[in-house]
Amino acid sequence: RAILHVDMDAFFASVEQARRPELRGLPVVVGGPRGGRGVVSTCSYEARARGVRSAMPIGQAERLCPRGVFLPPDFKTYSAVHERLIELLRGFTDQVEVASIDEAYLDVTGSRRLFGPPRTIARRIQEQVYAEHGLTCSIGIGTTKLLAKVAAGLNKPAGIGELGEADVGGRLRELPVGALHGIGPVTEEHLGALGITTVGMLQDVPFAVLAAAFGRGAHGLRQLALGRSLAPVTSRRPPPKSVGRETTFADDTNDVELLRAALLGLADRAVSDLRRHGLAARAVTLKIRYNTFHTVGRRRTLPRPAAATPVVYRALAELLDDLDVGVRWVRLVGVNLADLT
Repeated sequence: RAILHVDMDAFFASVEQARRPELRGLPVVVGGPRGGRGVVSTCSYEARARGVRSAMPIGQAERLCPRGVFLPPDFKTYSAVHERLIELLRGFTDQVEVASIDEAYLDVTGSRRLFGPPRTIARRIQEQVYAEHGLTCSIGIGTTKLLAKVAAGLNKPAGIGELGEADVGGRLRELPVGALHGIGPVTEEHLGALGITTVGMLQDVPFAVLAAAFGRGAHGLRQLALGRSLAPVTSRRPPPKSVGRETTFADDTNDVELLRAALLGLADRAVSDLRRHGLAARAVTLKIRYNTFHTVGRRRTLPRPAAATPVVYRALAELLDDLDVGVRWVRLVGVNLADLT
């Protein structure tokens, strides 16, 4: 198979720079205005060079990049650009799997006779994306989705990389285990405690050692290390496993009525997302982050699956009462709906 992984470079920030040429070359931070209390959604490579990273508090980003351009996110615009990009990709194959708003997999196995070898297809995609949208993307080529994603990550920004079966016993072995999609920070830390820091070490470690540490997950880790992600590119997105919404207040608050009003709005938006997918939720979770940055969550199982705002809000309000937040200052509230049917 010939799989491409298309990864848009600093997507939100790049969209802002494309529609406002005066921002090109400047450190752009998308997440909220200067002095705001949000977190960085994404930032341009000029800002990354100064240490700014996604999920970083805006205040910290300001200290690292005092001359940065701080912008609130415009998700409506980003989504519109995303939809046009997906249509562009479907011009090369009907097997396009949307992984996120800025990532997609393409199976171009059957497209080679029409468009040429995978690297030629990747180059044409980059050229069209830049010509039509003024954006750059990094593209990885592999025989599996895993190898394609790793190849894209190794060639950012605006590069084209390729990892094949021969690289599994070569270049792949030299990479840190965290470079493999599917190994997150917690698993990487657990592997590090065993002295396993590179993909080569993960390939070579006796399976009994992995099984003792990870149980049933050991087989999956070994498969990742060998690049054996056999999942096909699927053009139909699976339904979400959960739906969540949250908001950060402009000022810390212990006003219970304000918190209730915020929860009502979040519940209504989350339930709307549910109905858009034709789903109902059985589990409701309330998330509270205090001004100390300590975060707590409370979960309740409903008597029956629901897709109605009053039912969800009532459960959230009861969970809020149980926390007795009136004596503590709250920075953020969030809602998550899970156990979907």
